[in-house]
Amino acid sequence: MTTVKSIPMDLPEASVEKLFYLEAVCGPEIHIGDVGKGEMNIYPVIGGYFEGEKMRGEIMNFGADWNYFQHSDGIDVISTRYLLKTDDGVVISIFTDGRCIETPEQMEMESRGEFVDPGTYYFRQHLFFQTGAEKYKWLNGIIAFAVIGFKPTGEICYNAYMLK
Repeated sequence: MTTVKSIPMDLPEASVEKLFYLEAVCGPEIHIGDVGKGEMNIYPVIGGYFEGEKMRGEIMNFGADWNYFQHSDGIDVISTRYLLKTDDGVVISIFTDGRCIETPEQMEMESRGEFVDPGTYYFRQHLFFQTGAEKYKWLNGIIAFAVIGFKPTGEICYNAYMLK
């Protein structure tokens, strides 16, 4: 099969729109152990808030953060499921899937409650939303991602963006 080179299609440039800032509070770690694809730890999501121009509200005490730390390559594979409740009473399910890459020194600093600048490590996630509320159904079909950091007090913070 031969490939014929043609004139490239003129496609729109990608841009992003900030959806909200979020701070999640997690409960104590539940250590599961080596499950074959890494060390598994689960962190219950017990609260927090989110705030943006199009939506704001609280994080409900429902859900968790599943981490698979792969020692061989230093990648923390993170999946979460939890619930957002908007200030107008709508519940939105959120599922995230991402990666965190830190040095052993950065992880040790965090375990001691020290601040590690989020600009010095890589922590990104895909965000997937589900809701039946007409006002927020636009979330069901978007491509969204987050740039994430940790506070020394343990909160997970992120800026959520929609790819336009």
